[in-house]
Amino acid sequence: MQALLNWLKMRMDRDAQLTMMLFSLLGIFIILLLFGQMLTPLLLAIALAYVLDGVVSLLKHCRMPHLLAITLTLAGALLIGVFAMLAVIPLLAAQVGRLVSSAPAYVQAIRDSVHQLQLNYADWLNSQYLQDTMAAMVTKLQEWGGALLSFSISSIPGMITLLVYAVLVPVLVFFLLKDKQQIMAWSQQFLPRERSLLNRVWHELDAQIGNYIRGKFWEALLVGVAMWAVYALMGHDYALLLGVLTGLSVWIPFVGAAVVTIPVVLLSFFQWGWSETLFYGILGYAIIQTIDANLVVPWLFSEMVNLHPIAIIVAVLVFGNLLGILGVIIAIPMAALVQSVLSIIMERKRLAGEENKA
Repeated sequence: MQALLNWLKMRMDRDAQLTMMLFSLLGIFIILLLFGQMLTPLLLAIALAYVLDGVVSLLKHCRMPHLLAITLTLAGALLIGVFAMLAVIPLLAAQVGRLVSSAPAYVQAIRDSVHQLQLNYADWLNSQYLQDTMAAMVTKLQEWGGALLSFSISSIPGMITLLVYAVLVPVLVFFLLKDKQQIMAWSQQFLPRERSLLNRVWHELDAQIGNYIRGKFWEALLVGVAMWAVYALMGHDYALLLGVLTGLSVWIPFVGAAVVTIPVVLLSFFQWGWSETLFYGILGYAIIQTIDANLVVPWLFSEMVNLHPIAIIVAVLVFGNLLGILGVIIAIPMAALVQSVLSIIMERKRLAGEENKA
């Protein structure tokens, strides 16, 4: 313990600001690890405040009073949320119920397709391997069906939590938008006077994370609506469900698009079988993903979080394992925070090396 204290004292003497920044980073990780689930409403409110802050700034630019701009923005967001709950969620629940009730027929369709493959390509396919694969697939579908049923049965506690969030989150968003400057001033009194590094990290993250959250929100909305519209026009029974899944998948970089492709292909096969419509449906999905990657993302993300794909995947895996769904959502902002701190450490190390040479 004494050796650790001596090392900390040495670090404080050499570079107090860098040491304080590292302790701040460690403190954030500990708070998220211990109280992440408890702080979910606050984190959700912060994300929504980032999304709505741009609208508030636009209204204030049009010479609207600060409080009125916040009230109108939050009222509009609440109206959209109420519309989603009253119009979209019941339709989505109906499609999920239809999917659960149709699961046995879909399993039988898979069996028939595998049997037909065995008949047509008996010389090329290993029948035992196909049977084992089929058994594993049926087992997995039954597990998913059971999970959906158990979720519907045990959804009362989740609904109570949802109702609490529906009241608590808008209140938090209102005060985060209204008293942003006061909250920032109150927080700064707990920081040391010499905090140029902390201020630098904060300004970098505020710009990058704000851009990331707003961009992901609009990207999810555009991709989800496009997917729903295309499949609805094609007459797909689960168009809204696939649109919601595709929209949510953009929040999980790389992994989300790969995972959501499985239900898109399977439900399209169940809907249309081996036909040209199946090909056109999958082609439409591929076009949406291509437009998203090559047009929507560059357009929305003017200040993209500069992270390597491997770093993004590692961040999703690590934070997802530690904090579940919440960890997956905050993985990119936290990875951006770590990257910013590491870049400052390397910069200070390089400057120290140059000073020693001089």
